[in-house]
Amino acid sequence: MDDAAATVTRVLGVQAAAASAAIHLIEGVPDLAVYLPILSVRDPRPYLFVPSALLLLGVAAAVLYGARDRRLYSLGAGVMGTYLVGYVWWHLTDHGGLVPAHDVANPVAEIAAHLVADPPALVAFGTELLGVVAFLLLFVADPETGARGRDAAAAPDEPADPSETGDPSADGDA
Repeated sequence: MDDAAATVTRVLGVQAAAASAAIHLIEGVPDLAVYLPILSVRDPRPYLFVPSALLLLGVAAAVLYGARDRRLYSLGAGVMGTYLVGYVWWHLTDHGGLVPAHDVANPVAEIAAHLVADPPALVAFGTELLGVVAFLLLFVADPETGARGRDAAAAPDEPADPSETGDPSADGDA
């Protein structure tokens, strides 16, 4: 990936992360304001949406301000991928059960029906797909992280010259 493509991919990833985080904050904060004072966990989503959306905003801000770290890219892709899997799980398991509580003949049609009926969820799902793809592309091919990411600077391919390290036992005079 060249620098221009990486820049476009970063912009798409940051925008997708910001949009997804905003939607999750809009959905989660009002419910959290209701459930938290009475310590209710009737609906666990606000407790998950708000902190994960803030984390996603942090990832987006770090990338926006110049961080080029594969760990950030994997974190962004992981959070948005978790949103995608969580949405599917939530709607196929009858809103939070461990196993489906109703017969679902076609899971794809079931999820599509839920997405069509809920425009914010459709937008969030689309931005999360875009964000996962963008951050995974950056994880694999960002030219600023190098082939091995930040580890390349920590573990160079060639051993250090003993005369430069100041290690007297490495001189060969012993």
